[in-house]
Amino acid sequence: MERLSFDLAIRELTGLDGWLASLGVDVKKDRWHDAELMLRRAKEQRRELDRGAPFQPIPNYVAGLFELLEVLKVFRAFSDQSSPVLGEKVSRALCGPISPVEESPRNNEARNAMFELVLAANWKNRGAIVELGEPDIRIVIGGTSFLVECKRPFSSKGVRRNIEDAAGQLRKALNEPPQASSYGLIAVSLSRIFNPGNVMCRAPENMGGVAVQGALVRMIQEHKYEWKWDTAKFHERIAAVMFHLAVPWEIDGERLIYLETAKVFDQAKCPSGFRVFKENDPLFGDQALLGPLRRLMSEAT
Repeated sequence: MERLSFDLAIRELTGLDGWLASLGVDVKKDRWHDAELMLRRAKEQRRELDRGAPFQPIPNYVAGLFELLEVLKVFRAFSDQSSPVLGEKVSRALCGPISPVEESPRNNEARNAMFELVLAANWKNRGAIVELGEPDIRIVIGGTSFLVECKRPFSSKGVRRNIEDAAGQLRKALNEPPQASSYGLIAVSLSRIFNPGNVMCRAPENMGGVAVQGALVRMIQEHKYEWKWDTAKFHERIAAVMFHLAVPWEIDGERLIYLETAKVFDQAKCPSGFRVFKENDPLFGDQALLGPLRRLMSEAT
């Protein structure tokens, strides 16, 4: 688990504006820079508190620092790249309100793009070969190519439709001759559904991961009938559906940590692709559900 000081985070972001400029992205007031400002305000507040000054709440403090941790992931992964595709995704991700409470179906495109970037950055930072484009992400792990379609439903009612839409997009991509040996993966973020506002996990240091994993499992169980997708719409090389959840985690009122977890459901049509993913994925392959939850989802009718 990474521990990042305010000073170190500020130093790491020194080259952010130059990188954005290299992508052709105008440097301006946006959500990423709002998050960076939040970091500097948090550092100043800590200094004042150490001097005995009274605590003064900072609006959107948690949301801003959580956003900043995502920006750092993306910057670490792609700061040496400046492709047009990357520039387009970053440009979309910069928009929208800093407060999750103000997110709506009209402005959620920014955080949808951010989910794609953060997931790609996680894989790249862990050593996978990563390309951005259409489909959203292509990763190479264990010498095998996976095409990844990312979805971030705004509400629970949209999960099934998003999964089946992703399956349709992957069907088209996997039928292209250059992708004859590739597999497909559907990645669904449940973060907006789980946390439509400023909720964060509060737990002792040894319990945060368990708490969030439990929350994800309960959410899947609760919606098992509503989210049951039509596997007939799946290409035979779609290996898995992955549900992803990321939340801020506060430890003892002193530290804020980016906490994420995922549950991966194999698809019966593609055991070979799922096996490759489970054995080689550097992030979530070992969290695959092969027991009761898989049966629970497959039995939902």
